[in-house]
This record gives sequence, structure tokens and C-alpha cells, in this order.
Amino acid sequence: MKMCAFPSVLIQLSSAVRVATEFSGIRIVVLLLLALLPTAAIAQNFPSKPLRIIVRASPGGADDFHARVISPKLGEVLGQRVLVEYRPGAGGLVAWDYVAKLQPDGYTLLLAASGLAAIKTLRPGMPVDPWKDFTWISQIANFTLVFSVHPSVPAKTLKELIALARSRPGQLNYGSSGVGATPHLAAEYFKAVAKIDIRHIPYKGAAPMYVDLMGGRIDMGTSVAGSVIPHINSGKLRALGVTSATRSSQLPDVPTVAESGLQGFEFTPFYALVGPAGMPRDVVTTLAGAIEKTIATPEVRDQIIKGGSDPAANTPEQMLQLARKDADKIDQIVRDAKIKVD
Repeated sequence: MKMCAFPSVLIQLSSAVRVATEFSGIRIVVLLLLALLPTAAIAQNFPSKPLRIIVRASPGGADDFHARVISPKLGEVLGQRVLVEYRPGAGGLVAWDYVAKLQPDGYTLLLAASGLAAIKTLRPGMPVDPWKDFTWISQIANFTLVFSVHPSVPAKTLKELIALARSRPGQLNYGSSGVGATPHLAAEYFKAVAKIDIRHIPYKGAAPMYVDLMGGRIDMGTSVAGSVIPHINSGKLRALGVTSATRSSQLPDVPTVAESGLQGFEFTPFYALVGPAGMPRDVVTTLAGAIEKTIATPEVRDQIIKGGSDPAANTPEQMLQLARKDADKIDQIVRDAKIKVD
């Protein structure tokens, strides 16, 4: 009898263990579902309050312009106000670090440019990582850079400028808004492809650079199209080439660098909206769709074009791919030119 009872006890024990295991599994699943409820609720009700776009620079610049152009219409599409907030300082680090540490709920976004994607190359010591600390949502625009000269410079075309620079190695100079800034990168890329030696004179912003360029104290300037177009239209500066793959609609008579003989040359940085890492997928998708609708509206497109940029929107996957591509290009430029940003 005792021998017969032992298997029965084993069977009962095995059944009890199985029930306990099943219960434990169910409990784990329930706990996981409960943990996901806040995220699901955020995504389902998003947006339920106003949003913010953080700008890394002070009011009045290109960053501010793009944020203010898209925010009203983006708010209409989302059904909530979209406010623009400025957090300048430390070359963008103040804004980047602030957004990276926020709750990833989609209510605070950052207006970013190609420079954020390449931050590890430009400033290796920066405590933010473009891939680990941010969610790349969508592009909003491409922006073109322009090479322009003072009217006294004896070069009417980019080809003539290249010939002039080769005949006077190291004697010509150009100004930019600062070391490591996008205009500086564009000019160094141009120098490398054209195989010319032109000295760089960095300024603390585009405004003081224009003062010296229009005063004839420097030969050439490289700048964002939106800021230099008024000076070109006034005749104070002569535009020689644009860095984009196609001509700017605002400067239709100015050839691209590629058209000027440097085939394959293109340098077209982007503006984009990003958020903190870990944003719910549904929130990211909602924002990307709203940005696409915003950029497609005629009034927003017209304002972006008049500002010297080209409106553009893409999916989060495409945005991340574009950011990595730009980071690789900038990395190559920085290494070739041995650029060091303090």
C-alpha cells in the first residue's frame, strides 16, 4: 500500500507545481500589462495638452525661424498649441541635455540640425549621444549654403574663384559663423574637393562675419541661404555657388557647386524634430504624421522656401537613416580638415 501511495503523492505534487507555475506565469503577464498601461494611455490620449519645441539658439536666427514657421500649423494638425521655447548656451548643449533628460512622452521636442547627429565627431567630450539619448521623429527642411564674395573680388564664377585661389595659395580667406558650424564644414568640404588653400577666419555668429565681408575685409563668406539672400539681392555681395544638389528657388541664377565643375559635390544639412529616447511608438508615429501634414500645407511650404530652405518630411526610420548619413559625411570632413572644436 505504501509503495502504491508514493506515485500518487508524486502525481499530486506535480499537478500542484504545474498549477503554481501557470499562476505565476499569468501573474507575470498581468504585471507586465499593468506596467505598460501608462505608456498605452499616453499613446491613446496623445496629445492632451500643449507641446513645446525647444530651440538651441536665441530668437532671430535660422533655428528660430523654422520653429516659428511650423509651430502654428503643427498645433492645428495635432489639436493642441505648440509653443516655442529658447534654451541657448554652450553651442547647443544646454538645449540638447535638457531634452535628453525629459520624460519621453512626446510633449517636448527639440529642433535639431545635422550638427546634433555629428556631435560625437565635432565635440567628442559632449555628454549627449545622438543615437542613445534621442528619438529621431521627422525632418522638416533641408537648408542650402551659399558661397559669396565681396564685389571687389575678381571672380565672377566659382570656377574663376577656384582658379584665383590656385594662383594665390593661402592668400585668399573666407569667413564663417564659427569653428565646426555648418558653414565652416561646407567650406572645408569645398576646399578639399576643389583642392585649394583658402584661410578660414571664424566669427562668433553670422552677423559679425557679414560686417567684415560687406566691408571688404575678407574675401569670401559661407553662410546659410536664408541669412545671406537679402545681402545678395541688395548687391552688397555676389553669390558664386550653392551647396545643394539642385539650384535654390530663391537664387535661381546661382549655379550649384556641382554645376560649376565639381561633379558629385553636395552638402545639404537638415532641420528635424527629435524627442527624448524611449518615446512610445504610437506617439512617434502620430507626431511624424502630423509633421508630414504640416509641411505639406502651402502656407508652411511657401514660408520655408522664402526663408531659403526646402521643405521636407520623412518617416522616423528614414530620418534616422538620414541623420546617420550626414553624421558620416561630417565625420569625413572633420577628419580630412583636422577640425578641432573647443
